[in-house]
Amino acid sequence: MTHLFLTEGIKGLTVGEIAARMHCSRRRLYDIAQTKEDIFCAVVQRFFDNLLEQGEALIHSEKDLPTALAAYLSVGVHAASRIGVQFLKDVEDSAVARGIFDHYQHARTLRMSQLIDEGVRQDVFTPCHGLVMSEVMLGAALRLRRPAFLAQANLTIEDAFQEFYRVLLGGLLTDSAAPHAARSGKRAGRAGVRRGAVKHDADDDEVGTMLMAAWNRG
Repeated sequence: MTHLFLTEGIKGLTVGEIAARMHCSRRRLYDIAQTKEDIFCAVVQRFFDNLLEQGEALIHSEKDLPTALAAYLSVGVHAASRIGVQFLKDVEDSAVARGIFDHYQHARTLRMSQLIDEGVRQDVFTPCHGLVMSEVMLGAALRLRRPAFLAQANLTIEDAFQEFYRVLLGGLLTDSAAPHAARSGKRAGRAGVRRGAVKHDADDDEVGTMLMAAWNRG
């Protein structure tokens, strides 16, 4: 059901069509929730809760902080590749579903800000304020997901988030590495990031190399 809703949304489907596509009875669907929108919201909640759990599992499985941050970011990019335009529209049209998405993005950006603060304390990231970064990430995330923006920019949500995260990672590099990492053009994706990981100086670019290598493995 999750895949069905992510690719097709809910607006164009009836409960009967959902049951037929899922090879189950209507009663089984109504065991989940009492209305079509409530069923949709239950699936949205489960989807985003699972993403937060996946991110936490990756963080705890990685001892290297830059690798953990890159892996955490990759969860969001991979999830975005599964989300269709109609799903986004239906989420925006539902106050409950939109609130679930908002909560997920708040939780995710807060966790990333904690990782960044820890990286600053360990002297592996450029000094910056984690809460400021959290607000920047949240503001960008809330706007990048809008269907109107994605249509205007001719991007998928995966493209938009991958581009944003590429710039975010570049901003965490040392002063000498950051301009070099930012050279790759619009929608360069991971190939562009990979090109930006070439060393100029082993000491100055060490953090950048770790981040980019971890990102490319994601």
